[in-house]
Amino acid sequence: MLTRQNLFSSRTLLHAVLAIAACGATNAFAQAGNPANGATAYTEKVAGASCQDCHGFAGTFRDLRFAGANEAAIRAAIAGAISSNAGQVMGVYQNAPWTAQKTSDVAAHLVVAITPPPPPPFAPLPTPTAAPSPVSFPSTAVGATSAPIAVLLTNSAGTAITLGNPAVNASTGQVANFRSATVSAGQTACVNGGVMQPGASCSVGFEFVPTTAGASTATYRVTFVGNVPARDITLQGTPTGAGGSTAPTSSANAPLNAGAGALGWMNLLGLLALLGVSRTRRR
Repeated sequence: MLTRQNLFSSRTLLHAVLAIAACGATNAFAQAGNPANGATAYTEKVAGASCQDCHGFAGTFRDLRFAGANEAAIRAAIAGAISSNAGQVMGVYQNAPWTAQKTSDVAAHLVVAITPPPPPPFAPLPTPTAAPSPVSFPSTAVGATSAPIAVLLTNSAGTAITLGNPAVNASTGQVANFRSATVSAGQTACVNGGVMQPGASCSVGFEFVPTTAGASTATYRVTFVGNVPARDITLQGTPTGAGGSTAPTSSANAPLNAGAGALGWMNLLGLLALLGVSRTRRR
């Protein structure tokens, strides 16, 4: 029969056992993670894919999914996703080689992971060369159209580039006195959205169509997709046959000419009349 003292001792021992068990349970569910090991585990492939393959860099994933969360909260979220086979892909982490410790390590790594800086902007590729540039057209009459001149563009970059759509655009100057034209047969024409391989060339054509007197200069721009600066092409031309023609005689001058002619005939008739009178008197 248990005495009061024995009962008190038994209850004390039971409390101690429960406390030890509780402590052990706490350690089992609240494992301390190792960030360094977690960095390795985060990139470890399980069934052909790693955490990083699916979620990207650890710091970015943490900021998107666990912003402000501590290690315990992140560990619980990962463990829950594994046990529920979230996305029908997390079930593979229920078995070896994955362990509960690796889950804790990954959680610890996510807490301290650094968000990678944004990638630097792409360095611009070299603009295709253009020849000839500037383009000088032969003298062309106002209202006429010159023969087309083709400008050869060459891709000097080490990678393929793509022409804009539209590729050729009027830019500045007297653009109305010039226009795009079809290149001659045998030349490779640049097309809207066309791809130029490294070292490849294509041509764009232009014509001079002067509408007014005086020298004309304009800039047309060839554009490209992405980080390829545009290529400006300067066009120059001087029209002929403008301002050099002689204006026809004005009808306002006609009376003056006509009057001068009439006066000359009257003088002649008067002279003949005087000669006739003189002969009559001599007789």
